[in-house]
Parts: sequence; structure tokens; C-alpha cells
Amino acid sequence: MIIQIQKAAENAILLLRMIVIDCAVPIVFIVIVTVVAETLGVFMGIILSGENFSLIVSQRGAHVTAGVVAYFAMLAACLIRLEAIKQSLRSPRSMIAAVAIGALWLAVNLLGQYGKPDVDLDTSLSAILRVLAGCALAPIAEETFWRGYLWARLKARGYGDGLITICTALLFAAVHLPNSLDALTNYLFMAFAFSLIRYFSGGIGLPIFFHAAMNFIVIRHIGV
Repeated sequence: MIIQIQKAAENAILLLRMIVIDCAVPIVFIVIVTVVAETLGVFMGIILSGENFSLIVSQRGAHVTAGVVAYFAMLAACLIRLEAIKQSLRSPRSMIAAVAIGALWLAVNLLGQYGKPDVDLDTSLSAILRVLAGCALAPIAEETFWRGYLWARLKARGYGDGLITICTALLFAAVHLPNSLDALTNYLFMAFAFSLIRYFSGGIGLPIFFHAAMNFIVIRHIGV
């Protein structure tokens, strides 16, 4: 028991070191990018409202602008470790486990929306851009950064997959700034699901797919 406690304490210290020291630069980068992106998004919303666009179009324009700026900045940062972000060979059993985790997570999301009506699809340009940002650009950029670039960065520093899985999941949940216990719980489950899919699949392809599918499920029920 004492040995197990010591091991847990050592892992906790390593995890804290990963977050505070090894991930300090990526975290600062994300904070700066988020502030700049949100600021530009606000300006775009003001411009669109000043051009007499409707409130919903102005809001969509602000959101898409912020998303495009942030996600392209994240993708650009990943270029420095592009070689390291690659698919590793995994056994069929490991790939099946990754798919099973992703399918289970989608099932949980579908059950969470059970009984709620789907939102009518809006085919306006602003709505289409919002959907593309949420279901294509966001999953690609976020998974490439968190479970591609950051994963490779921590791996290169000698950390094991278990600690990397926990670290990237915690940071992913934290940067989404959950404003309630329910939101925090949801982001944590989401983050650990995607990190486990990354671990078992050996790459970011499946995390991107399941992230996009989850975002689409959410959009179909809350709209854009």
C-alpha cells in the first residue's frame, strides 16, 4: 500500500511538472491566440451589425472569425512538429478499442439528446460557415494541436503514454473554460475519451472523426 501511495505521489508530481513546466509555452500560446481571436471576433460582430445584418448573422460572423483565427494559428504552430504527428502502427485489438471508445462516447451524446427535437437545418451562408467551423475546422485544429503537437512534444521529453493521456485531457478541458460543474464534467469526459482514442489508435485521425461527429450531434440539437 505504501509503495502504491509513493508511486501515485510521484506520478502526481510528474503530472504537475508536465503542466507547469513542459506545457507552459503551449498554454501561454493558446491564451494569447484566444484573446486575439476573440477580440477580432468582437470587432467582426460590430462591423456586421453596423452593416445592418441581423443579430444572429452578426453573432455567427463573430464566432466564425474568432474560430478561423484561433484554429489556423493552432495549425500553424503544429507545423514545427509535423513529422512527429503521424500514425503509429497499432494492433487490430487496439484499433478496435479506439473505435469502441469513440462509438460509446457518441452513444452517450445521442442519449443525452434523447427526446429533444432536432433543430431545423439553416442553409444560409452564415449558418453553413458556422457548421463548417464547428464540425470541420475545430476538430482538425484542436486534435492536431492537443493530441498531435502537444502529445509529440511530451513524448519527446520522455513521458509515458499514461501521463500524456491525463495531461492533454486535463489541459483540453481547462482551456474550454467550463462555467459550471456539469460543463466541467462534460469537458473532462470528452477530453479523456479523445485522449484514449488517440492512445489506442496511435494517431489523430480517429480523434478528429469522433470529435467532428460529436460536434455535429450537438449542433443538430442546439443549432448554430
